[in-house]
Amino acid sequence: MIRVIGIGSPFGADQLGWLAIEALQDVALPDMELIRLDRPGSGLLRYFEDVERVLLIDAVATDSEPGEVKLLNPADLSQSSCLTSSHGFGVAEALVLAKTLETLPAELWVAGIAAGSDRSSVPDLNRQQLLDLLARLI
Repeated sequence: MIRVIGIGSPFGADQLGWLAIEALQDVALPDMELIRLDRPGSGLLRYFEDVERVLLIDAVATDSEPGEVKLLNPADLSQSSCLTSSHGFGVAEALVLAKTLETLPAELWVAGIAAGSDRSSVPDLNRQQLLDLLARLI
């Protein structure tokens, strides 16, 4: 099974992780679990339990075209790249903690969706890139 987790909040471009989960509901496979989380912080670690494969989807600050979806290297995430980190304890910090505690899933991928320069608005999600990325992973 693959657990797909959309990280976000109801504010501006931070909704992109949630919108990705909504887009995937139309193509959900039997062995795929879709979850939306609101800025989970260290609580993200409990979603790594009892699963071998996890795809995290979050809005990121990048120079890419707004709405563009890219596979990121979890080890390269920094506090400045993930929007949720502005809330204190974000995805990057949670992954460092999981690595330290040796609780990372066997396979972990992070998809970043470019938030654009105006983070108060929600760019159009490139759904085809999201679907193509998921197809490559599973």
